[in-house]
Amino acid sequence: MLVNDINESKLFKIQDIIIMTDTVEAEVKNLYYKSKVSAINDQDGGKKLLKGIDYDFFTYFNSFSVEKWKKYTNIKNIYLVLEASGDFIIELFGHYKKKDVHHKELIATHDFSEKDTKTIILSFPEDVQSSLFGFFIMPKTDVIIKRAYFATDVDESAVRKPFISMVTTTFKKESYVKKNIGLLNSKLLSDEEYRDGFCWTIVDNGRTIDPEELEHEKIKVVPNRNVGGAGGFARGMMESFRQDKKPTHILLMDDDVVFVPESFKRLYKLLSLVKDEYKDYFISGAMLKMSHPNIQHEDIGVLNEEGYHEALKPNYDLTVWADIVNNEVIKREHYHQYAAWWFCCIPANVAGMDNLPLPVFFRGDDVEYSLRNHAEIITMNGICIWHEGFEGKFSAALEYYQVNRNELAVRAMHPDLHDVDCIGHIKQIFWEEVYKFNYKGAALLLDAVEDYMKGPDYLFNLDGEKVMKDKKARDNRLKPLTAKLKSQIDMNALYDFEPVNTNIKKIYDYTYNGQARIPEMFLKKKTGVIPYGWGYNPGKIVLTDKNIAVDPVNEKYVVFKKSRSKFNEIKARYERIIGQYDREHTRIEKEYQDKATEITGERFWDEYLK
Repeated sequence: MLVNDINESKLFKIQDIIIMTDTVEAEVKNLYYKSKVSAINDQDGGKKLLKGIDYDFFTYFNSFSVEKWKKYTNIKNIYLVLEASGDFIIELFGHYKKKDVHHKELIATHDFSEKDTKTIILSFPEDVQSSLFGFFIMPKTDVIIKRAYFATDVDESAVRKPFISMVTTTFKKESYVKKNIGLLNSKLLSDEEYRDGFCWTIVDNGRTIDPEELEHEKIKVVPNRNVGGAGGFARGMMESFRQDKKPTHILLMDDDVVFVPESFKRLYKLLSLVKDEYKDYFISGAMLKMSHPNIQHEDIGVLNEEGYHEALKPNYDLTVWADIVNNEVIKREHYHQYAAWWFCCIPANVAGMDNLPLPVFFRGDDVEYSLRNHAEIITMNGICIWHEGFEGKFSAALEYYQVNRNELAVRAMHPDLHDVDCIGHIKQIFWEEVYKFNYKGAALLLDAVEDYMKGPDYLFNLDGEKVMKDKKARDNRLKPLTAKLKSQIDMNALYDFEPVNTNIKKIYDYTYNGQARIPEMFLKKKTGVIPYGWGYNPGKIVLTDKNIAVDPVNEKYVVFKKSRSKFNEIKARYERIIGQYDREHTRIEKEYQDKATEITGERFWDEYLK
């Protein structure tokens, strides 16, 4: 309803309404508002909504997550504040989900005719079912919006003063870093309301950034040797805790990301009002895909019982209102949940000099940190970054060696992960790659187990950069697809499932796909075509002589050729290493557990970072 007796200066702004006017793709604009014609910039700095065009602000960035704000903070009253002129109808409404059915709840409709610019304050009632609020503007004339935001009224003494120390590790990504510094300098660090609430430490693992070019009182550049993401984040956390003004929170963020400053502002407001019972929760910013900016890749991850990392939620399309509602449903479906470090805000009384990252170079440090601290996690629409997707980036050196090696160590250090079958996961992928004739990929999986079995003193003192160079040198080398191959391969069918005849499947399994127990003379020479990287489809490779593995994103390929000698060699090595694991894993796990506190403390990291 319309409120006339509230002084705007007494209100606490929670969330700005963002009205995009630049020419952008519809999938981006629809994250902010939906209309047939975009708003335009007014000559006096406002936003002009055009006569006869409806504007829907129930969107990913501009809807208001009332259920989460009321759960995690002490707010009660919620207002929509508009400074506007023109003739228009505004409809206030909300959406909620009940028993898997989505509902719309109409709250109020107002008709305004304002010749001169006026501040309008509209109140949302408390007794509603909606989990998110939104509004819809129908201009009868051109309407100028000077300001628009959601607000509440709170006792000033109940407002916290967070100081967020942002930490980014970078390795030769100057273009991203410089662009993001410029954006935050102009939109956040120069804003009087927020400038005292943030600082930013950029750890330069590539030592290619000139600190004098970028540093000022709010930004510090720290040259660092290449100790990976884990080492960079550890260094940044230590620098944060050693600075004169101590942070209340550490915000870990990747370097190669795109963001809107409003995400940081909403994070700040949330931390300003958070209830005591939730003050130790992590806040996880969602990752949206750069290639499809309306699609959410993940906001919370889980480590499942099969040893796979996966998103808690499906890839929601955040321009669809039902997915916007689904994304805000408060639930916890899995115990082993984590917040990825592309955007992860950690309370400083959880983090600390005795609670630093695991020294694994990169991959798995963020997962382990959440599991170590039994992280409870808050997410919210509009707190996010865009990051390049992982399609077309498969590397066995990374995914098979680095990830599985680290996952074995993480599981060993945390007995409550006893239900996660990491070694079973490795065995499964190993045999899938062997059946594809990808002997190099299979060997890297065995390297992961072998290096893990050497124990924590070996693993956590490795030169991570040198190790990864060595593993990449042993990985497959892909070549550009030739015109001839392109004409022969149906890219659209690359991931299609192909069934296998039951009797043929028995021969396939018994002979390890023709690599043993059957004379070569009984096998026809056939070529399979499969995706490079993840995925296993026996129907595409059954009793083939070679398999063309195609990376359709980068238009490259590699040929996996069947070799009985290589099969016998890799099988013998598998039996030796897995046999050792079966005999010694209990002792090795105890060694990792005994080292857990030491290798995540200040003393270890000071020595490691020299």
